[in-house]
Amino acid sequence: MLTHIVQNPDSPLIQFLQKHDETFRQLRQSFHAHPELSRQEFKTADKIEALLQSWGIKTERLSTTGVIGILQKGDYQKGKRIGLRADIDALPITEATDLPYSSNNSGTMHACGHDGHMTMLLAAAHYLALEAEFDGTIIFIFQPDEEDQAGARTMVNDGLFEKFPVDAVYAIHNYPGAKQGEILIKKGPQMAGTCEVHIDVFSKGGHAAHPYQTVDSVLVASEIVVGLQSIISRNISGLDSAVITIGAIHGGHANNVIPNKVSLLGTLRYFDLKVRDLIKGRIKALAEGICSAYGATCEVRLIDGYIPTINHDKETDIAIEAIEKLIQPQHIHYDKKPSMGAEDFGFMLQECPGAYFYIGNDTHEQHENAELIGLHTEQYDFNDNNILIGGATWANLALHFLKNRE
Repeated sequence: MLTHIVQNPDSPLIQFLQKHDETFRQLRQSFHAHPELSRQEFKTADKIEALLQSWGIKTERLSTTGVIGILQKGDYQKGKRIGLRADIDALPITEATDLPYSSNNSGTMHACGHDGHMTMLLAAAHYLALEAEFDGTIIFIFQPDEEDQAGARTMVNDGLFEKFPVDAVYAIHNYPGAKQGEILIKKGPQMAGTCEVHIDVFSKGGHAAHPYQTVDSVLVASEIVVGLQSIISRNISGLDSAVITIGAIHGGHANNVIPNKVSLLGTLRYFDLKVRDLIKGRIKALAEGICSAYGATCEVRLIDGYIPTINHDKETDIAIEAIEKLIQPQHIHYDKKPSMGAEDFGFMLQECPGAYFYIGNDTHEQHENAELIGLHTEQYDFNDNNILIGGATWANLALHFLKNRE
C-alpha cells in the first residue's frame, strides 16, 4: 500500500485510508469493469453521486453526466474554497488485459486510468467528509468527456465556476514512466494545445502519361507536406515548442490517373497561444503560396481543439508545500518535461488558477525493466496501490490550501 512513501504512516489520514483501502480497490475495479464512453457516463455518475451523498456531501449535476460534490465545514463563509477535479470517461478500445475485472462493455475500456482518478478523489472525499476538520468549502468535480469533446470546456461554459466558485482548482493524472506513488509536479506548461489541420488541394487532373497537361495535385500536396516542416524551424524561436504532423493523405484511385483533389489531415501541437496563431497564419500562407506557384488552389481549415494546460505559479507552490508535508522527498520530482499530448483541464486553468500534476503508475518491475505499457493502449491498467497515496495527496492538499490564509 506504499505507506513507505509518506512522511508519517501513523497519521490519522493514512490510518483511515488504510482501513478502507480494500473497499476502494474493489470500487476502482468495479469502475474498470463497467466503463462508459464520453457523454454516456450515466451509471458511473449515479454511483459517484450515491457515494458522495452517503457520506453527507451535497451533490448537483452539471453538463448532464458531470457530478459536483459540495462539502462545507466550520466557518465556511469566511473560509477559502478549493476545487478538486477527476475525469470519469473511458475510451473506445477493446481491452486485452485478461484481468478478472476487465471491461464488461465490449469495445470500451478505462485505458487512461480515469477509473483510478475518480477512486482516488472519492477516497479523499470519504476522509474529508467523515474525519477532517476545516473552515471552508471543497468542491469535488467529477468531469465527463475528457477524451472526446473537452468536457472541461463544456462544464466551464455551463457555469462551473459561477455556480461553484473556487479560489483554485487542481487535477491529478496517473503517469506511466514513474514508479507507483511518486509525485511529479512543476510550474508552467504541462500539456499542449491542439489544432486540427485540414488542407484540400484542387487542380486539373488527367492521364498519368501526360502530366504536362495537368496540374499534379499529388506533387503539390507533397510540396506542402515538406514545406510545413519549415514553419517550426524557421518561423518560431528555438526556445518555443510546437509540432506539425500530417497524419493522413487521401487522393486518387488508380496508378495511371492524376487526381484533381488531394486532402491532407494533420495536427498542430503548441504551448503558447501566440505561437499557435503565428503558425496557423503561416500554414495558410504556405499552402496557398505553393498551390499558386503550381497553378492549383486549396482550402485550408484550422480547427482549434484543446488549449494548453499551464500551471499557475502560486497555486503550484501551495500544492508543492502540501505534497512535501505528506510525501518523503526522494519520491517527489520537480523536473517532468511537458508533454505534446493534450488534456482539457487547461480550460479550467484558463478560468481559475490552479495546477495539474502526476502520480507514477509503474510497478517496480515495469520501471526497472523499461516495460512501459502506455496510456490509451489495450493492456493499460491503473495501479491500485495509488489509491491510498492519491487519496492522501488530495486530502492533504485540500486541508493545506484551506489553512493557507494568503
